[in-house]
Amino acid sequence: MFASTSISAAANVSLLLSVMISLLIYHSVFVGVAFTQFQLFSPHIDRQPSTTLKLSSAPNDELTESKSWRRHALEQLWEERAKMGRTPVFPFKYTGNPRVTLLFKNETATSTGSLKHRYAWALMTWALLEGHVKQGTHVYEASSGNTAASLAFMCRLIGVPFTAIVPDTLEDVKKEHIEHYGGQIVKVPIAERLVKARELADKSNGFFMNQFGNAFLAEEFHESGNYEKQSANMFHEIVTQLNESRLAIPDYFVHAAGTGGTITSIGRYIKKYNLDTQVVFADTQFSVYYDYVLHNRFANQSGSHLWVEPGMAGIGFGPMGPAKKGQTTSLDPAVIDRVLKIPDCASTAAMKVLLENGVSGGTSSGVNLVAALHIGANLSSPRPVTIATILGDPSSYYQTSYLNRDWIAQRFARHGGLEAYYCWISVLREALDNGKDPLQLGRRCPTGNV
Repeated sequence: MFASTSISAAANVSLLLSVMISLLIYHSVFVGVAFTQFQLFSPHIDRQPSTTLKLSSAPNDELTESKSWRRHALEQLWEERAKMGRTPVFPFKYTGNPRVTLLFKNETATSTGSLKHRYAWALMTWALLEGHVKQGTHVYEASSGNTAASLAFMCRLIGVPFTAIVPDTLEDVKKEHIEHYGGQIVKVPIAERLVKARELADKSNGFFMNQFGNAFLAEEFHESGNYEKQSANMFHEIVTQLNESRLAIPDYFVHAAGTGGTITSIGRYIKKYNLDTQVVFADTQFSVYYDYVLHNRFANQSGSHLWVEPGMAGIGFGPMGPAKKGQTTSLDPAVIDRVLKIPDCASTAAMKVLLENGVSGGTSSGVNLVAALHIGANLSSPRPVTIATILGDPSSYYQTSYLNRDWIAQRFARHGGLEAYYCWISVLREALDNGKDPLQLGRRCPTGNV
């Protein structure tokens, strides 16, 4: 009996052990696998102490890198700002529409001869304060000429090297202008400027200023307060100058855009202080900006296949891919009230008409004149109106191109050639004399096959 009971107990123990072993195997295989699978989808939390990062001990007290070179560089820039003063504002003779006062802000009066002088000052101030440009930093920029010349000036002023990446169609006079201020030049097809500038900056551990993407970051340095070192916002200057002359602020501000930095800076100033001025953006014929501002097109798609040469040098946006704010453009649609699209042939003719009226202006000035005359001819109110715009650079830069008859005949052949050009000259003369809309009158001009 005892033997039988002992055998039975042993069997039970054996069975119990088998069950326990089976359970252990099941747990290790199935539960372990499930646990492992769960871990695959769970965040990994490393609770082990780092072997590379350590906190500095307390108490401690150290200086950061020396700021003496930067202080000196900024002092040089502020001295240049004082020399800039305020560029002149002058009225343009518009006899055909006596209730309109048309004002030009003459940015050709700056040290480097264009509106890009104050713009380059603001960009360089930003780059210094953010630590992008330090002693010995090689600065690179993609430009159609004017920004490059102004940045070359600023770089020479603070003692750093500068290289401009420019289109291979750049006028010789602009090339000489850049070199005059110590800048080096690399020519590439216009659509490759940004890529090449970034590539060269990366290779040399330099800094690509990227006026197209970074102008909006320099915006605060365009601002103007009451501090004795007044900054560089152009519209602040215009308002101050008009107030001193006991004139009302403009009802309209009109300007074209290349990077979009200038009109965005002015638009933000107008909106911030709630001024009763309409911001009118005048775009070139084959630029994507018109649709970018109004319809949010071309922010993710390129319009390069729609670009028709020669365009208007330095303005418009076409061959450089999508218009991405903060990367390839600084144009802010939020500050624009109205957008016009101006035929390139009309803008080119306007440069000639400006000269006939004693005003030396470049490509953007031509666009601005056509846009201003269109606005003046279509006012809904009988009251007196002031339209302000910019004289961006001088006509001397374009004597071999946009003011050269043979060049126009060749480069504008698709636009209607010389026949269209002279038609637009006639239209603009008529618009100045009788106050009519040049864009409406211009419907009689040839359009070519564009």
